[in-house]
Amino acid sequence: MKEKELYGKFAKKMKDADPSAFWYKIPDTKGLGGMRPFDGFLICGGKAFAIEFKVKNGKPTRFQEWSLEKVKIAGGIPLVFQHPRMSMDKMIKKIMRIGYGK
Repeated sequence: MKEKELYGKFAKKMKDADPSAFWYKIPDTKGLGGMRPFDGFLICGGKAFAIEFKVKNGKPTRFQEWSLEKVKIAGGIPLVFQHPRMSMDKMIKKIMRIGYGK
């Protein structure tokens, strides 16, 4: 599965799990010269999450690691989803538990 497919799958599953959650996919910067800090922001239960999706044992770049650390310092929750090693359903349950304290 490609990262692009993961974004769509995540958005749909997250909306099903919590219709009030807000997901923003950071636009790709291909050909524009910019670097994307991570794939998207999620606000769920009043908590801010920064999420990076990786496939085939991919790892965040140094810039992405730095960006995710900045989110953590600011009080957000950084998450790296590694497909296929992780279950998206388990990740969403974890988000719901953190967001709503369930």
